[in-house]
Amino acid sequence: MNKLVIIALFISCFSFANESPKTVSAEQLLINQMTSESYLIIDVRTHEEFSAGHLKGAINVPFNEIEQHQSVLSDLVGKRAVVYCRSGRRAGIFIDTMQDKGIELVHLDGDYQGWTKAALPVVKAVGSSQK
Repeated sequence: MNKLVIIALFISCFSFANESPKTVSAEQLLINQMTSESYLIIDVRTHEEFSAGHLKGAINVPFNEIEQHQSVLSDLVGKRAVVYCRSGRRAGIFIDTMQDKGIELVHLDGDYQGWTKAALPVVKAVGSSQK
């Protein structure tokens, strides 16, 4: 893709300087991941789902294991992170649970299903089974 096109898309998609979006599209996130200030990404699915495929750079914090990951989450205070699960329910629970913890959480629109439906790149753990 032409650098000018990428820059134009970035500017149009990420005029977040004065606003705090509650969602980010897959396309916006993909463009953001190509910048030097890419978002942190939190995958709140199970460890097995994460191993089967996840977004590059994502950390796995299953929504039902928040307490066990407090050290990781405390490092995110004051930062913006994109959260996703398979279809949206668990990401919503995670965002609600983490509200007022000092992390700006943005939900990936379409979650993992939307990402893969758009044929965007995923990372799979070595030895994971493919479906």
